[in-house]
Amino acid sequence: MHNIPMRFSGEHACVLGASSDLGMAVAKVLSDAGLRLTLSACSEKGIARISSAFPTATILKLNLAAVAHNATMQPDATLESIDSPEYLVDCMQSNFEEFVTGAEPVDVANYMETNISGRAICLRYISRMMLANRFGRCVFISSTAAALPNAGQGFYAASKLAGEALYQNLGVELGGRGVTACSLRLGYVQSGRGNTFIESNPQAVKRCPAKRAVTPDEVASTVAFLLSDNATMINGTAITMDGGLTACK
Repeated sequence: MHNIPMRFSGEHACVLGASSDLGMAVAKVLSDAGLRLTLSACSEKGIARISSAFPTATILKLNLAAVAHNATMQPDATLESIDSPEYLVDCMQSNFEEFVTGAEPVDVANYMETNISGRAICLRYISRMMLANRFGRCVFISSTAAALPNAGQGFYAASKLAGEALYQNLGVELGGRGVTACSLRLGYVQSGRGNTFIESNPQAVKRCPAKRAVTPDEVASTVAFLLSDNATMINGTAITMDGGLTACK
């Protein structure tokens, strides 16, 4: 067996939404690679989880809803405390599954403001620091729901498509100045809400040619590769990691 080492020119990685199983797995792989970490969560429970697992990391309480809501009044103090990361992994996503015809308008507006406007503001702030240093790699954790949503996932899918568009355009706009970005579309994942769905819908995974869900460790290793110097020319695109799910009718 031959191991091909991954090279990282930078030293500092920021993982937004790090308290999820997926975010924790990504943070561990990047920590093991020797990178300094800044990790965020939106709740006290999430803060406690990442603080316990990564005692040397910089821990931030970052709430996308607050970022978006306060944008017209003042810069978010939490964003201002982030210290020039070379790498960004965006795992942030709030949960909202409703039929398009049945959702309450105020819930729709709040969800979109949080997951589109809030994300855009965070990306703008961090990418400007990368631009100043003329180096940065960004990965957005998306979902195959963006291409193949289940009933009730319309708003979730829309927010993921919007996130993909933001990261794609960042790569287009800044790729010539050392900052690149891409999205990783995940199928069914053995973590968090994914486990809950799989337990209730075991037939869904059977539709996948691989006959199983993606593991958090597999995702984390792929994210690390996409951030590494080995993947410098992967830019402005979305990569699908779903065991072949979206290749099927």
